Amino acid sequence: MIELRAEDGQLTGLDGAIIPSLAYDGVQYELERSLGAGTFSVAFYAVRRAPDGESPSVIKVLRPNMLRRDGTMASLVVEKERTALQRLADRVPPTPFVVQLLDADSVPVKFVGRALRLPWLALEYVHGGAEGTTLEERIDFSLEKTGYAFDAARAAQALRCLASGLEAVHEVGVIHRDLTTWNVLCCGFGVQEVFKISDFGIARPDGHQGTFIGSPGGTAGFAPPEQVLGEKDKVGPASDVFALASIVYRMLTGDHYFPANTTLDGVLLAQRAERRPLADGARLTPELRERPATCRAIDAVLAQATAYDPAHRPTGSWAVARQIIDALEGAPASSRMSQRVNSVSTRPPPRRESWVWRVRHQPGDERIVRSVAWDSDGSCLAATASGLAFWDGTGWRTAPTSALPHPEGIRFVHRVGAGAWLVGGDHATIARYSPEGVTGVVQGADPEVTYVEASGDLNELAVLVGKRGSEPPLLFPRHEDRWLEPAVLSRATAISSLSRLEPHRWLMCGRARSGSGFAVIYAPLTREMKRIESGATRAYVACRASRDLGVGLVVGASGRTLRVSSGRTLESVIEDEPDLSAVAIEPGGLGYAASTGCIWLQQLDGSWCCVWRDPTWTTPFVSLFADTGLVTGMTADGGIIEGRWE
Repeated sequence: MIELRAEDGQLTGLDGAIIPSLAYDGVQYELERSLGAGTFSVAFYAVRRAPDGESPSVIKVLRPNMLRRDGTMASLVVEKERTALQRLADRVPPTPFVVQLLDADSVPVKFVGRALRLPWLALEYVHGGAEGTTLEERIDFSLEKTGYAFDAARAAQALRCLASGLEAVHEVGVIHRDLTTWNVLCCGFGVQEVFKISDFGIARPDGHQGTFIGSPGGTAGFAPPEQVLGEKDKVGPASDVFALASIVYRMLTGDHYFPANTTLDGVLLAQRAERRPLADGARLTPELRERPATCRAIDAVLAQATAYDPAHRPTGSWAVARQIIDALEGAPASSRMSQRVNSVSTRPPPRRESWVWRVRHQPGDERIVRSVAWDSDGSCLAATASGLAFWDGTGWRTAPTSALPHPEGIRFVHRVGAGAWLVGGDHATIARYSPEGVTGVVQGADPEVTYVEASGDLNELAVLVGKRGSEPPLLFPRHEDRWLEPAVLSRATAISSLSRLEPHRWLMCGRARSGSGFAVIYAPLTREMKRIESGATRAYVACRASRDLGVGLVVGASGRTLRVSSGRTLESVIEDEPDLSAVAIEPGGLGYAASTGCIWLQQLDGSWCCVWRDPTWTTPFVSLFADTGLVTGMTADGGIIEGRWE
């Protein structure tokens, strides 16, 4: 039993503690360091160790003085968060917009001579990256590095995530009651950015009405009046809508919608009929400031969403989000992405021995992975020989496919947004797949075609690679819900990979009939196809492009690599000429490539070095994902290795 000192409010006595899981055989959590303390609990960075691999996690432990003073009422804080998150955890795939619950139990301690069992929760660890882990930190980062708050496209993306997360929470009968910019966790960069709702400590799940006497909870400037005033019968989904509107104003202006020092001050501000217009924000982006009608339209939505009487607010988060997103999508694109890219560009990372590597899942499974689509939180959807599988960060789960027209013939998965994928394959069939199910099933004109790869968005502009028997590969462009004329690659035997380089151009690679590898840039709207000049190699196997950077990487046999940027190509060969099978680009522009048992890093000067090697990993890699200070690789048999550096 761990003994804690009376003055140990930060629970430092738990540093290094190993807590076993009762729910999962062979699983334990090693608490490595404190991440911070709140009123009720202390959060620790922990390593989850299981027989099949390790993963980072967050352990939230209830403070012992709270348990001694308030007994079961204090335990209710943890129980309510567990209940709220457990209702979402059973979905496959789960919503990516709410922090995932991994485990829950209690740890025995001795505190001031009394034996206690401190309730704890194990939650997913969110790798924040260079721009910050919380939404509040990312807003501040944007203000500091670009001089402005979020641009229209980024705010719309964040709002989609938060509205989807709130809808999922409300659907399972939970009211969050403390939605703030501090309780939204973030990961990824650019089109990969994801926003997750966290901290359900004062949430109200159905069946859990209790809270601390005299403590209505909530955060000044975000808490709705009915919650602050203790009007429990009025607290509902519209209460979270009030907080969501306050977050939107903060994202777009950098200012607080209700600049209150206390929750009661916030009530007084909310009582006033007038609301702060977007145009008053000094750090509103110029693209929005130059569109006063757009700003006024958003002002009207925010005013309605923060009406003093919750009966006058929309009850659904999407009812608010759709109106704001529609207004934001009319704004011109921001010109400040280069400032963001420069702000996350990194120094050359440490040498190989300075990396920390962790086997997330041991290789050797019977599954055969065909295609992988990563989200920036470290989860992914995979097409395997036996159907769809979802990696949730700690284990593989079978993803439902009964609603798909041809579930046995899934050949590819492609991410189109956070928690949203295209899946498809046999019989020229593709569909949109998400935690909400299967939508938008589309079938090509020729059922003899098998789609083997896709990139883009069917609702906008997408390219699919098709194969029909032994014939040359085909390209099927689709623009705004209609098929364009397909392109036949008569001199190719296979297209192995394609990735969107720019809004209207794709990077593509494969093997030609001549027996050599090729890489091309393809523009589907103009049908232009330009070959990238390179040295001879028997095949180019994988490519990856970053639309945020306008940079692409192509890798293939005998260590051959091509880096494409601004119309120029940098060709290089990795030492010992390994056969490369996967590639990734992180937000700052560093590239990664994988060969069997090895992961290579390409620095900005074009040189390559091996940062991880393990000869026991004998199955080729099929996918890599990279973020700032992070790279994750998956092999064809489902093995997952992750490396981090700081």
